[in-house]
Amino acid sequence: MQEIINNYRAEKEESILEDFRFIHNGKTGYYEIFDLNYWKRKDLIFELYHNYGLADKPLIKWLLTEELKASQINTPVYTVDLCAFMLYKHMEMEDIYMLYDAKFSAGTDLQVYVDIELLFGFDRNETKAYLENKPKDKRKNKKVLKAIEYYEQNPDATFKSRAAYIEHFETRKIKGIKSDLEELTENQ
Repeated sequence: MQEIINNYRAEKEESILEDFRFIHNGKTGYYEIFDLNYWKRKDLIFELYHNYGLADKPLIKWLLTEELKASQINTPVYTVDLCAFMLYKHMEMEDIYMLYDAKFSAGTDLQVYVDIELLFGFDRNETKAYLENKPKDKRKNKKVLKAIEYYEQNPDATFKSRAAYIEHFETRKIKGIKSDLEELTENQ
């Protein structure tokens, strides 16, 4: 897997990732439908997680795009969350839309599992100001703002700062993700 990552870093050629692209298995039954490349892509995502940086952002975005396609047929949510976190850690403000999609574009499982802190970006108020003042993509901006404001309305909610969230993910949440995926892998 590391060789594939290294090749992609050097070449930036999507053809290197062809064996990891989402491919529907053609089945329609609830427990039968799946992505033929999910498990290989999961391994690639975890390999990347062990050593990734800003230069890997195109690869992270490609993987997240494939994970979002797969999530439409109810693949495990963990790899979407992990890709979204890697993007969050090296994000620019315009990445807020892809993080929004990671949380809200594929149904209830992702809405529940992917943390809202990803949508807050660097700082919740800074992100809201960016969205309110950006003349382009007004429709998207309203959707993201509405989501943030919905969560802010909960009087019992406590939100982590960016630094606290990164620390939480890297020291706690990742352990649960690994454990849950190991269990799924054993049962496949």
